[in-house]
Amino acid sequence: MKDYLTLDDVILDNKRVLVRVDFNSPMDPSGNILDDKRIRSHLETLRALEGCRVVLMAHQSRAGKKDYTTLEAHARSATRLLRRDVTYIDDIFGSHARESIKSLEPGEVLLLENTRFYAEENMNRTPADHAKSHMVKKLAPLFDLFVNDAFAVSHRSHCSVVGFTEVLPSVAGLLMDKEITALDKGLKGNEHPTVFSLGGTKADDSIKVTQNVLARGGADKVLTSGVVATVFMMAAGIDVGEANRKFVEDQEYMEWIPVAAKLLKEYPGKIAMPVDVALNKSGERVDVAVDKLPTDLPIADIGLETIVNYSKELKDAKVTVLNGPSGIFEQENFKLGTAELLKAATESGYSIAGGGHSVAAIEQLGLESKFSHVSMGGGASITYLSGEPLPGIEALKKAALKARKA
Repeated sequence: MKDYLTLDDVILDNKRVLVRVDFNSPMDPSGNILDDKRIRSHLETLRALEGCRVVLMAHQSRAGKKDYTTLEAHARSATRLLRRDVTYIDDIFGSHARESIKSLEPGEVLLLENTRFYAEENMNRTPADHAKSHMVKKLAPLFDLFVNDAFAVSHRSHCSVVGFTEVLPSVAGLLMDKEITALDKGLKGNEHPTVFSLGGTKADDSIKVTQNVLARGGADKVLTSGVVATVFMMAAGIDVGEANRKFVEDQEYMEWIPVAAKLLKEYPGKIAMPVDVALNKSGERVDVAVDKLPTDLPIADIGLETIVNYSKELKDAKVTVLNGPSGIFEQENFKLGTAELLKAATESGYSIAGGGHSVAAIEQLGLESKFSHVSMGGGASITYLSGEPLPGIEALKKAALKARKA
């Protein structure tokens, strides 16, 4: 039994349902949506709520950013994708919004204004404190059910994510359930071998994931690349050269070197480091063994021998979890490692990609349909894989406990 409720656990017919979605999308300066995949990801949940009176809450960007704007374009996009009218209202919980909600008919869908236009939304408070906000007090009495389908923002204890779970029956939407189920497949390590490939520039996040998955026995092998590999190489006493050492220092990752050293000692043979890397020599790719690194050239990708080794580990795995590119994927000469590892992962039994830059690389390579699961949540998926509780999911668990006791 899951420790949260889903749409299967409730009667939906004719219900008044408030749904937190994640419609946050890249936009051009004219206010047009450049990529609608976030909106598309919720279609299954919205179709499951077809017989309900549905109100959507979402955000776009954050204050100070150029794409911090209204959700008018999102409603147009959702209307086109859902093939049903999604009516945008330039209000969150004022009289205009409340009257519009009250007059909804079954099958109708409303999209409220950008939740982050309301200051209390962005405060990092407990669910109990958020439940006392004007937003929750004004809106909650108008609904029978709250659905959190926004995994990608559930690592934030924001009002629209956790406030309604205190006062309304609350369940996970289909996307939320799918994200948790897929990531758990990687985390729980019930199938062997389970292999993690961790790259990108956020070494601290990757080290936290490594700590968690090895401590709980979920991973048989962790393949490191990108900046996290540089940190592990330094922890293993490898001279990575002045240019790379300075980069680690500038990113304030030096404090993670002792943590990485401890992990290498505690889990011998479980953490793989590159045997060779590709250096950036004035834009040209130069592959060298890690014991022959010069002082002045930055590491820009894993080397050919490492690509072959890592690819075999991934292809032979029952479950693979990838997060972060292995090099500077945006540059033609340094995308090879990322491309080959992603392709290799799709040949494993079950492949999971953990959001962020990995998703951009997967889309560029046209591999989306070949992955078993591509996460919509960059920061949220990393937080989840690190073993840290996500406030949005914890709030759903608490609501389920309350419902089961009732």
